[in-house]
Amino acid sequence: MNFFNPQRIAAMLTGEYICPECGGRLIFEDEWETVLVCQCCGNSIELDRYGFTDDEYESLYPTEDELDN
Repeated sequence: MNFFNPQRIAAMLTGEYICPECGGRLIFEDEWETVLVCQCCGNSIELDRYGFTDDEYESLYPTEDELDN
């Protein structure tokens, strides 16, 4: 699985991040640009997780058990 999913690639090319909850526009919460917040519904998401489901994001990184083998 690639870290750059289709939603993330589109957002980087257009500069617009879309809320997965309501379809509104997400903006960065602060100057560090690590958290996106929806202007319409208030939903927030970490930039690293944008475009991934929780299961997809968790599968990007190995677990401690996988590292021990």
